[in-house]
Amino acid sequence: MALISIAAYPAGTSAADTSSTEAVSGVKGQAEAMDVEIIVNPDREVNCLKTMDKGSFKVAVLGSEKLDVEKINVDSVTISCEKSEESVKPIDFEYRDVSSDGQKDLVMAFDCHEMMVKLDLRNCFCEEAPMQVTGSMDETAGAGIIQGSASTLILPRFR
Repeated sequence: MALISIAAYPAGTSAADTSSTEAVSGVKGQAEAMDVEIIVNPDREVNCLKTMDKGSFKVAVLGSEKLDVEKINVDSVTISCEKSEESVKPIDFEYRDVSSDGQKDLVMAFDCHEMMVKLDLRNCFCEEAPMQVTGSMDETAGAGIIQGSASTLILPRFR
């Protein structure tokens, strides 16, 4: 099985990055977000989202020596796309090692239909959609902000 992994873009690389950091933290001018690595569709060989998919779409935040994913405040996590100003919260999550590096990863499930509608992905047939995950760490981890980016291919559903 091939995993598609795209490293996170550095915090502050665009105006959209700054506004999402402020939206998560609620505080303007707070320290820069911690860049995290994410994997889109960690359980599939193909990194895509089909327009008529029902069910969930998974995104994993990879844990590391510097990032204990169990200290991420899951209630604060959202996924967004630069094509829309909306964001979507996960409907479920679990901790498991998807990258086979011995570190726990946070695997979140998002509702496919909600993502298509709120993130305005319905008209992106055969295009890559840049996705951004943002969230905050709990108070025991210093209450920082996390942020990671990756892209997924939007495909029409074929029968």
